[in-house]
Amino acid sequence: MARLAASRVLGCMIKRNRKLPQSRYYLMAAQYGIEALVSQRPMNEGFLFFSVGILASLRAVQHALLNHDSTLSDQHKAAIEAWKKQTPIDSAEITFIKTSRDLILKAGSFQAYATRSHGGIGEDANYQITHEGYDTAYYVGDKRRDLIEDMRAAVAWCDRELTCIEAQVPAINLPGDSQ
Repeated sequence: MARLAASRVLGCMIKRNRKLPQSRYYLMAAQYGIEALVSQRPMNEGFLFFSVGILASLRAVQHALLNHDSTLSDQHKAAIEAWKKQTPIDSAEITFIKTSRDLILKAGSFQAYATRSHGGIGEDANYQITHEGYDTAYYVGDKRRDLIEDMRAAVAWCDRELTCIEAQVPAINLPGDSQ
């Protein structure tokens, strides 16, 4: 699904979501960023660029939902207000999204890193690489966490939450739609 969304972005063939347009747009951006991070395997500034962009996009999903998509209709407002009341703000995924964003934007420090590794057989001129790896991580206290895995879990959580809300709201006409 993420690859399909990413190819639509790259090919400029975005299918616009007519129920939660802004929330879904930011979620697609996060999905695209994760796929690009995995495929490009950046280090240093590139890794920082992707990490900040993905985490900011994930946080923007909730802000867009509450501040934009909730204003699209009375049904949107009611469904999103009900969702907000029912949704625990301390789930693993929302805690990851909020804490990461706060560390990046407020503390100016998100302790995450990327490493590359490889394994092989043979010696000297006969050495052949048999495995190349890319690992991303961050810490919660003293506990090491897999950054890409947690980003993907956050995307899946956002997708589940938006899907539940979309079942309760009507499609709307977006700017540029033909009437």
